[in-house]
Amino acid sequence: MFKKSLVVALLLSTITGSYASDEKEFKEWLKQYKKEFKTFVDEHDKEFAQFLKANWVETEVEPEVKRDSKPKVTAPPKTKPEPIVEVEADPQPVVLLPPAKPVEPVPPPEIVKKPDPVPSEPELVHKPTEPKPLPKPKPKPVVKPAPEQFVYVKKGESRTTVRMLGQTLVMPKLDAKPLGIRKLDSNTIADSWLSMAKTQFKDQVAAIKAAADDLALDDWGQALLTHEYLVSGSRLSKNDMQLYSWFYLVKQGFNSRVAYNDGKAYLMLSVKQKLFGQKYFSLKDGKYYFVDLAEKQPISVGSVYTYDKQHSSASEQVNIDLSVAPKHGTADKSRKLTTTIDNKSVTVSTHYNSSYIEFLDHYPQLSMEYYFQAELPDGTKQELLNQLRPYILGMSEQRALNVILHFVQKSLRYQTDQQQFNYENYLFAGETIHYPYADCEDRAVLFAYLVKNLLGNEVVGLQYDGHIATAVAVKSDIQGDAFTVRGKRFVVADPTFINANIGRTMTGYENQSPQIISF
Repeated sequence: MFKKSLVVALLLSTITGSYASDEKEFKEWLKQYKKEFKTFVDEHDKEFAQFLKANWVETEVEPEVKRDSKPKVTAPPKTKPEPIVEVEADPQPVVLLPPAKPVEPVPPPEIVKKPDPVPSEPELVHKPTEPKPLPKPKPKPVVKPAPEQFVYVKKGESRTTVRMLGQTLVMPKLDAKPLGIRKLDSNTIADSWLSMAKTQFKDQVAAIKAAADDLALDDWGQALLTHEYLVSGSRLSKNDMQLYSWFYLVKQGFNSRVAYNDGKAYLMLSVKQKLFGQKYFSLKDGKYYFVDLAEKQPISVGSVYTYDKQHSSASEQVNIDLSVAPKHGTADKSRKLTTTIDNKSVTVSTHYNSSYIEFLDHYPQLSMEYYFQAELPDGTKQELLNQLRPYILGMSEQRALNVILHFVQKSLRYQTDQQQFNYENYLFAGETIHYPYADCEDRAVLFAYLVKNLLGNEVVGLQYDGHIATAVAVKSDIQGDAFTVRGKRFVVADPTFINANIGRTMTGYENQSPQIISF
């Protein structure tokens, strides 16, 4: 019995020792495999780095393109309020578009006194049989929901937190160490590319793409997210930041490149749209605009050194398209717009997210049609439209258009971009709600948005020298200045010509033939 037990013990010891030895060998192999995998560099990256060492040429930078060189009026002209003369003897009321369905919760608007408010809950009224009316319950404090988290890492994995549009993004930890550049030239940039290619970046790139989809970002927004990710997850010098941005954008498939001169690295993007106020240079495959994703204003640069061959995976132009609004966090700001129309007060109070405004502030200047096409976030859109809708309910098309026109003319204060920002800065409709002043193109964009979403009429922009207005396709026979576009009659509506009704061109532009902006 003792001998049998001894044999079993010896067998177990041998098996255990063998297992322990195999496990140790496996762990060592796995450690070596991970090390080799981490330092693995794709053949395309090796070839590209080899190309970068020698193929740089000096390139002259093209000056920025101005959208409109003629200055705008410093103060909008005013005309005496005119009565709205209906053309039809018995005008049919305009058919309003249905109210938008709530999509996301927003804080309640500021309390605005209206003629006949409709309370959301039944009011307790005084009954004849009761000596006193019951007191109204005190309103409950608004509890803001906690910011939603979007998680792109598995449990137990290293992570970093990124704030974007007021949202919290939990992303994989960045493997982005300083590149140790002392002298910036073609060799150090090539070596930097190889160093970045040896890092763990695939999960990070996948997380950026997934977050961009979840936040409904366009390509420019995805580039801004890439920059915020790098800022949040690493401590890099300015040159390192530009090079890592370049690397990560290329790995996302975007046609991005770098240039250098006088010890500075510059990031450039091939953009589908024409950009204004941005310096660029042209290569055989198109224009490349100088971009600094950390800055709000265009950068100043002279001649630079760059290369004329792109990485095999980077062929996609950056497309700027805000026709779908990005998804932002809880609204934390509000704006009240109020004026008097036909001796009646018209007041709208709408909420918006300040991070969304900061996000838009980093977009480049575009052609006007992209501002007209841009969508407002759902919560802001619902408040704006649903509060304006009762003021035009039951009106004829002409009267409804004039109420919307006068609302934009008189509820917004006027300043040019030079006066307000000290540089040209066209605003999206969401920005116009935020900033204290709005000039002609900002008013035109907001007016067009309201008309399209309240009445459903088509609108075009009118580009004059130094001025932008709109024209509306009408169903009724509204008199006044008009243009024929695509076989339809569009009547002039100028949101900058204070008190002017639809059909009147602003003083000083009557003899100009404007460029039609279709969108």
